[in-house]
Formats: sequence, C-alpha cells, structure tokens
Amino acid sequence: MAMACCMLKWKGLPGYFWGEAVATAVFILNRSPTRSLAGQTPYEAWHGELPPVHFMRTFGYIAHVKHTRPGLKKLDDRSTPTIFVGYEPGSKAYRCYNQRTKRVMVSRDVVFNADASWT
Repeated sequence: MAMACCMLKWKGLPGYFWGEAVATAVFILNRSPTRSLAGQTPYEAWHGELPPVHFMRTFGYIAHVKHTRPGLKKLDDRSTPTIFVGYEPGSKAYRCYNQRTKRVMVSRDVVFNADASWT
C-alpha cells in the first residue's frame, strides 16, 4: 500500500486513482526481485522464466491513445491525451484515464510523453 501512496503523491494524482495505483504496484512488485525468493521475482518463481519488463512505463505519465475507429477525417485528432494508470490484466494493453470522459481506456496503441504534466 505504501508503494501505491508514493505513486499517487509523486505524480500529484487524486485519491480516486487508489485502486489503479494498488493494481499497478502489485504488477510491479511481482516483477521485482525479493529476498524471500533468494533474489528471484515472484513472476520468475511461478513461470520459470524472467519477466518481460521492456513495456513497463512510469505511473502517471501522459499517454496519447491512438484512435482506431474507421471514418476519421483528414483534420480529426489521431489520438486522445490521457493519464497512464496501469496495465490491463491478461493482455498487452495499457490502462489510461481520459480526463474529458472520466473513463479508463484500454489500448495497445499508446505513445508516452515523459516531459508533459497532466495538470
């Protein structure tokens, strides 16, 4: 729980993201080495192989989710700015919060912007 609190405070996100923060913290901890497993990750102990981590991103980053709907006109926006809040379980997708619609979007087509602030 401490890790989730730190993630929320570090990015200045409101408390209603606590569930997403806890789920993301658990995801990260399952892919981090631990002393109780002699330096192995819980993922490695369960699956017998090193966990993939190349896709991991920082909680709270600005993420642009690509629009995939057909019929986009030439001057329509090709993406929606969102806030990265975690990983979708059971898939290779990211969970991103859309401030305009107040909903979490799940997408694999995401571009991250580490330099921008969400506020």
